Amino acid sequence: MLKIYSVLAWITMALTSIIITPFFLLVWVLTFWWDRRRVATHMMGTFWAWHYQSLIPFWRLHLEGRKKIPWKRPVVMVANHRSLVDILALYKIRRPFKWTSKDENFKLPFIGMVLSLTNSIRIKRESLRSGAQFLSQAETEISKGSSVMLFPEGTRSKTKEMRPFKEGAFLLAKKMKCGVIPIVHTGSEKTFDRGSWVLKGKAPIYIRILDEIPVEKVEKLEVKELMMLVREQMEEGIAKLETSSA
Repeated sequence: MLKIYSVLAWITMALTSIIITPFFLLVWVLTFWWDRRRVATHMMGTFWAWHYQSLIPFWRLHLEGRKKIPWKRPVVMVANHRSLVDILALYKIRRPFKWTSKDENFKLPFIGMVLSLTNSIRIKRESLRSGAQFLSQAETEISKGSSVMLFPEGTRSKTKEMRPFKEGAFLLAKKMKCGVIPIVHTGSEKTFDRGSWVLKGKAPIYIRILDEIPVEKVEKLEVKELMMLVREQMEEGIAKLETSSA
């Protein structure tokens, strides 16, 4: 039954993506000339993600701490990464921000369009200049007032343990004088087996926004110290979240 439902869900997602695309483009056309932060198109993306979330009754998303994320003041948000579903799930915070995504995702049908129209930040892993290009684009978006969302692990973890962090998010926060907001979540790894397209069944997803590390503290700490502090807070936050949701 899960295989049948999975097939129907994927077909429905494909068809509705085709239907949603003209509306997405219309929102962009009507707003791109005055909405420098692309808030309207991002919120259209939020609607798109909510629609997909609603197609899968096995997923129940629980979010704590949305109000900790500012609407207008830019921050650097960092989240752990366990599944492809993380992106759909984290749209639930319903705040405008910029995704950072590998270059390959910009070439995917519909998803690539969403990333491009919302001015998401492209990462070219194979390029030696990718780090400088990422920082340059991220700095441009933050200077417009946009927050940025990153997965500091760089790629999905194969276990519940977080992979080693990369420094990009923390270099960015220090250079742009932004606070850092850690976000932890659990449950998305239960939605699919790695490499499979078949739904696994019931998979409640819990997301918790942790307290912001204010810019005053970000400025005082060295990059590695900031990275270690955030990792410690996220590890503790994940442990508490898994205990409370068990």
